[in-house]
Amino acid sequence: MKRKRLDGFTIKTLFREYMVEYLHCGFVGKEDFTDVFMCEACLSWLSSARELREHMEVCPYRFWVPGDEIYRCRRRRFVVFEIDGRKMASVPYTRRIARLAKHFIEEKTTLDDLHFFAIVVLFEVDDYGYHFVGYFSKEWRKSVACNNSLSCVMVLPPYRNKGYGAFLIKISYEMGRIEGIPGSPERPLSAAGKKVFIRIWREEILQAIFSLNEEGLPLTMNLLSWESGMAVEDVAVALHRLNAVFFVNKHGPLLHLPSGTKAFAKRRGMLNIKSLIWTSLH
Repeated sequence: MKRKRLDGFTIKTLFREYMVEYLHCGFVGKEDFTDVFMCEACLSWLSSARELREHMEVCPYRFWVPGDEIYRCRRRRFVVFEIDGRKMASVPYTRRIARLAKHFIEEKTTLDDLHFFAIVVLFEVDDYGYHFVGYFSKEWRKSVACNNSLSCVMVLPPYRNKGYGAFLIKISYEMGRIEGIPGSPERPLSAAGKKVFIRIWREEILQAIFSLNEEGLPLTMNLLSWESGMAVEDVAVALHRLNAVFFVNKHGPLLHLPSGTKAFAKRRGMLNIKSLIWTSLH
């Protein structure tokens, strides 16, 4: 399978070896097909443009998602839903998300243990309904012994370079702050993923520094971890990238940043914390 077509988009897939294993449509036996037509709302796969058009006329997911809306940006017209993978009503949809992600995330995505995860999905929305953009998954903190704030994250190619990937990662850290449990992305990170996370770690630490300075609190590793929602190990990586220096005085270990760094330590980006309406499902 060379391409996946979602409404007006055609996407070149990355991992062709998943074709037969995960393609449960009536046209699997054909040797000459190169396109798979996909509903942007429910992520069902169809064999032709005609079938897709007919399906979209009756698709129940166009204006409904089996989860809870936790964020809405009216200016940029997108919404975020959290889907509980433990609920039977959510299983078909979460499996379709994982099946789609298999074509873009080779290492981590599985269809067998989705009940261990919350799936946080981002959609662009217009008068025609919801348009799947991407997602991240996170394990239930109290059901497994892990500190992962995020397991998998994926944004479809047509929606990349719009800031959605960074936005989803920052929501995962904001969830960690709300839970009071600093976390870290599941390892191993791909080369591209590591590059993105290093940039976001730097931004999150700068934001944490700004907040702690506003409150008149010392810049210690533990306070930075608590304020940023990041694991201490990731805080250390971010500080190293900022050329930070620790020293010890009578109050304990403190942090010194190069001149001018604090001036950039302000909250930026597309995440408006006041628009995030979320409580842990645990």
